Amino acid sequence: MPYSPPGHPLEVLQKLNLDEAFGPKDPRFVNTDAARGGVGTQRNLARKFGLDLEQDLFYPNNKRHVLLFGPIGSGKSTELLCLDDTLRQGRRLLPILLNVRSEIDINHLQYPDVLMAMAMAVVRELQNRNLDIPAAKLKALEQWFNEHVRTDEKINELLASITNEASAELGIPFLAKLTARLTAAFKTSSIYKDSLREVVKKTFTQFAEAFNALVSAAEETLAERGLTERLLLIADGTDKIPLDDAERLFVHESEQLLAIQALVLYTAPITLKYGGTSVSKLDTDEVLPILKLQQRDGERHEVGWQTMRELLAKRIDPATFADPVLIDRLIKYSGGHPRELLRLLRMACELTESEHIEAPTVESAIDKLAADFRYWLQPDDYELLAKVDASKGAHVGNDERARNLLWRLALLHYNDGSWRATHPVVRRLEGYQQALRALTSAPAKHKTARRRSPGKSGS
Repeated sequence: MPYSPPGHPLEVLQKLNLDEAFGPKDPRFVNTDAARGGVGTQRNLARKFGLDLEQDLFYPNNKRHVLLFGPIGSGKSTELLCLDDTLRQGRRLLPILLNVRSEIDINHLQYPDVLMAMAMAVVRELQNRNLDIPAAKLKALEQWFNEHVRTDEKINELLASITNEASAELGIPFLAKLTARLTAAFKTSSIYKDSLREVVKKTFTQFAEAFNALVSAAEETLAERGLTERLLLIADGTDKIPLDDAERLFVHESEQLLAIQALVLYTAPITLKYGGTSVSKLDTDEVLPILKLQQRDGERHEVGWQTMRELLAKRIDPATFADPVLIDRLIKYSGGHPRELLRLLRMACELTESEHIEAPTVESAIDKLAADFRYWLQPDDYELLAKVDASKGAHVGNDERARNLLWRLALLHYNDGSWRATHPVVRRLEGYQQALRALTSAPAKHKTARRRSPGKSGS
């Protein structure tokens, strides 16, 4: 049955999930690449790992750790689902896409948590394909597990029921039981997570050897069956961790990540990019911009508008709006940010008192979103935002204030981050308008003072 978007506002609310990403086979999927400026995210990411998608050429490095930056809600998860789908159609790179938030607590995230989650994902992939690995190839993992994990009192208590079942050999069936038990425990108790985290830290050299042996054995087994040449481990959700945690993980603990001999892709918060990642040894080049509704010079970017209309039409029947111009009204005040458009849609559906969305309801939704920013924006924030817009998007600094505005979406970035603009709803606020007036009137006051100077006028 062909997909039909919901029409009643309450049904829209029922089906609207701002955190849900759609892959290319989902009827709600919208290709946004051209609207972002034709950046070719899939192509760029594949080439980072040595793969030319068009010519099917593959020259991978032994290891490569890449960060994909972008504002929260800009569509990184959707892009990763698309990459996952594309790569699975070939046999060069087999993606193992891990949603970190569904596996572990991302609060105070540390490198042992991420690495253990990725190891578990590799085991699950092999288990789902009914593939086992000869015990001899898992000797390093078995030794680390027996010497350090089983000897930890808290972890051993958790694993007692399954470790008693284990034979002398540590195979994929046993590891699958083990990872399932650990994953469930990590979600409900910090005690076990903290214990395993400390074990990994104290024995990291041996752990890294065990991890590398697992990945190498998995790749060899998959290659023998003609399924793939290499694995690509993808950690999605690591862009939603606090900036301090992200800086520790991707900058200060990059050596630990790089000890893993694998091809790995992580999402990362855009504020980390603007905070400076040059000291990180990871690949920090790739940025996913939001959709453009206009060019930097103010010229309308029509493909951006059309893409946003299509995105909205997949979530709500356009006939629900009393007038088609109301759709463009919501798009305009989203600034081209997909999640902000959906937030406005949600607010409009909540505020309407009928089966149709009228103009006053749209304006109320826009004002309500603007009010969310009013609660936390400070006078100095408005001043900085006004400076950015007055300079037509030029960078006026990447200090802590600017990074906070980017993180919280009061300031939006376009293309590869080469220009910025204040969120359109923020421009409606009195604080912003006052800051802009003060900024634009300052030169005129300066000129007037110069004309009235006795030394210059001769009076």
